[in-house]
Amino acid sequence: MSRSGVSRRKPARARASGDVASLYRTLARNLPNGTLTLFDRELRFVLAEGTGAGDFWRDALEGKTLAEALPSDMHAVLEPLFRGALAGTAGAAEVAQGGDWLAVHAGPLRDEQGAIVAGLALVHDITAAKGAEQVLRASEARFRALVENSYDAVALIDADAKIVYASASTARLLGYPPAELVGRSALDLIHPDDLQYARERFAAAAAGPDVPVVAEYRVRHRDGSWRSIEGVGVNRIAEPEIGAIVASFRDITERKQLESRLRRAHRMDAVARLAGAIAHDYNNLLTVMLGSAEILLHDLPPAYARRDDLEQIKTAASRAAELTRQVLAYSRQQVLTPRMLDLNTLIGAMERVLQPLVGGGVELKLELGQRIGAVRADPAQIEQAIVNLVLNAREAMPSGGRLTLATADVEVDAAFAGQHDPMSPARYVTLAVRDQGVGMDEETLGHLFEPFFTTKPGRHGAGLGLATTYGIIKQSGGYIWAESTAGEGSTFTIYLPWHAPLRAAEAARSAEAPPATGAGETVLVVDDEPAVRLVTKRILQRNGYTVLEASGGHEALRVLREHPGPIQLLLTDVIMPEMNGREVAERVRERRSGIKVLFMSAYSPEAIAHDGLLDEDAAFLRKPFEIGLLLRAVRRTLDAAGAA
Repeated sequence: MSRSGVSRRKPARARASGDVASLYRTLARNLPNGTLTLFDRELRFVLAEGTGAGDFWRDALEGKTLAEALPSDMHAVLEPLFRGALAGTAGAAEVAQGGDWLAVHAGPLRDEQGAIVAGLALVHDITAAKGAEQVLRASEARFRALVENSYDAVALIDADAKIVYASASTARLLGYPPAELVGRSALDLIHPDDLQYARERFAAAAAGPDVPVVAEYRVRHRDGSWRSIEGVGVNRIAEPEIGAIVASFRDITERKQLESRLRRAHRMDAVARLAGAIAHDYNNLLTVMLGSAEILLHDLPPAYARRDDLEQIKTAASRAAELTRQVLAYSRQQVLTPRMLDLNTLIGAMERVLQPLVGGGVELKLELGQRIGAVRADPAQIEQAIVNLVLNAREAMPSGGRLTLATADVEVDAAFAGQHDPMSPARYVTLAVRDQGVGMDEETLGHLFEPFFTTKPGRHGAGLGLATTYGIIKQSGGYIWAESTAGEGSTFTIYLPWHAPLRAAEAARSAEAPPATGAGETVLVVDDEPAVRLVTKRILQRNGYTVLEASGGHEALRVLREHPGPIQLLLTDVIMPEMNGREVAERVRERRSGIKVLFMSAYSPEAIAHDGLLDEDAAFLRKPFEIGLLLRAVRRTLDAAGAA
């Protein structure tokens, strides 16, 4: 084949080939941004003309084979395309030329009889379109990465509430692959109690374009559980490219649980403060009752006919004092005597006591961890907490079952602490009390540690057992959590700060020395409750002390001015109007530098020390007190070295 004709086999036609070539060139020069090429069976270009590639194609291609004219990478792409055209198959390919892109469409060139006489290729410069396509592809990739990897899930919901698109995050949030959601009504997943609210919010979104509508509701997870969801919907129904409400939503179940626990904690703290204030006033009254009863019992002969009545009064007052101690334990205002303890040793020693408590139908099992750490707590109070939990478990197993007490060392990480606010990541010693009882629902769990809350029918139970346990553990620097499912038992887990294991068993505590009487020392008693002052004065006077009294700080300073003799001890209440006990002590010490000080209060020393009302090492006496406790505290303070 030569440049002056298409085929050497037909001379007659060759004479007209110049006209054909001229026709093709004219056609090619009028193509919009395109180049026309003709090639023979040797893949030699016999014509190259057009507006896109211009002179480049004519000068670079005409008279050359495909392999001679083009780089190897372009040749590799176009050769199969061109050979296919010569075989009668049309096709297309895209090739890069430097920094440009070309689209090549090739097909057969036939004569009047349909025979293939050459190949024809039309070339277009698609660099701009290719660039736009790459920009679009990159934009789509970014959008896809943003949507498919977002923490929030995204869905398109049409006007009939049908889901037409769901992002991959729906599988993580709700367990449903997107394919299972597309075509379903979004309202099918809403909790029945939230359905009417969800319909109203959806209607609001559908009614107002471009106005975000926020809603919170519960949605059924694929595993059957309910998750709290926060969603935002924006109306794009009128836009043809979208035609739906664009909804984004996130799982806020954990946040709602934390908020619920925080509200519960605030509610319990408020109740605790109220309970503590009431118990404080009540303890002042009990101090008078106990002191007066003891004075009368001491003065009356053993054969006195009404002595039993006084014993009953004292017993009732003592039981009332125990009740207020439980309230104060709940409010974390109980007076504790903490020391280092080995929980395994304490629980092992309690086994004989616990077995009769649970009864014959309940199997008591101890699973005590090996070489666990020590805890710093008041042993009597921890024993009380354990007894309360055991009794609670027994009540939950009316038909019997197994009750397990298990101890262990655990390392609480940030994830667990975050789910159990306000815990901090640290090492703890745990005591888990597990029963196989009737279990509890979420509503019961939400009120479990509130005082006077009980699930026992009628008037059985005061509802202070778990509340007291809560207060004891919190005041000991620990935490207690309850897990339960209705019909599947309950587990109460106590977390106490870990300390190095004890090296040896502690020695038994020495017995308290008998109360010591006074030797004429003068005691200044300061209390705003007249009855408390009176009974305290009478007890001290009857036991060898000279007593001065004052109703508050200002009166105490007046007594100091008017009393010329020495005063060895200031016995003052902590919580008083106008001037608190610490301020009274400071003012008194300014005038009598050597005086000893003994504080008394119905609040715990930790609670009032936290408020800056008491130094942590100050001598302290808890109300209500019996005669023996008062006399021992006074004697101990007077005999202590140095000024109080």
